[in-house]
Amino acid sequence: MLDQAVRLREVVNAQTAVTQIGNQPHKISVVSGKGGVGKSNIALNLGIALAREGARVLLVDGNVNLSNLDILSGVSPNFRLFDVIEGKVGLREAVAEISPNVFLLAGMSDGRLKKLGSGDAAAFFREVKLAEPAFHYAVIDTAGGIVQESISLALLSDEVLVVSTPEPTAVMDAYVLVKAIKRINSSADLSLLINRAKSAGEADEVRAKFDMVSEHFLNLKIDYAGFIPSDESVEKAVSVQVPFLKEFPDSASSKALCSIAERILAKGSFRKKA
Repeated sequence: MLDQAVRLREVVNAQTAVTQIGNQPHKISVVSGKGGVGKSNIALNLGIALAREGARVLLVDGNVNLSNLDILSGVSPNFRLFDVIEGKVGLREAVAEISPNVFLLAGMSDGRLKKLGSGDAAAFFREVKLAEPAFHYAVIDTAGGIVQESISLALLSDEVLVVSTPEPTAVMDAYVLVKAIKRINSSADLSLLINRAKSAGEADEVRAKFDMVSEHFLNLKIDYAGFIPSDESVEKAVSVQVPFLKEFPDSASSKALCSIAERILAKGSFRKKA
């Protein structure tokens, strides 16, 4: 069923179209095998962490029918992702600056059901490449689970953060998602991120189990992005609709997220501010 929903030829054509013209931001999709693992919060705060190092960041809510990033940010944008895709407005008019150098393009919120295919995603990324001033990073939140929209966005990204909690069902669903993505594109750049771990030891244990299963059944081992500890400050920040990196900058979750952002910056060509 997945192969029918996301055909390799369509994805390859879309990738080719994306790379033809304009400036190329480093695209990071944040995915998960199931909902409720904190993926949207990670995407939001990762964008802010990258911007604090001098990058210009586009934050995209690719969870097209269940928009969360605008709620977590405490903003109500006038325009959204499909307004840009459908040509109603340009990207510049649709984004809302939610933090210095972080520009949010929200998903849908009016109950209309939309489908985001590889062609739509490619058309959108072409517009992103033409943006002036250019974006250094595009961080894309996605719908939880193995759905066409999330797979399409992941396959069109330069790297993919696969988020899981230590919960066994979340880990297994993350494994199935990795299997689905690698089945279509074996060279996809995937990294595992453990959220809400009680300790570094628990995160290491989850990572080891994930590696054991993926090496045994898929003959592969994906990178490890790091972990974010279980932290009540995250829930407090959500309740006041302020990113936890801004509301609780010295919290354990904020420090861990900044370390993950540092690893991403170290891998790319963007040079941090002095």
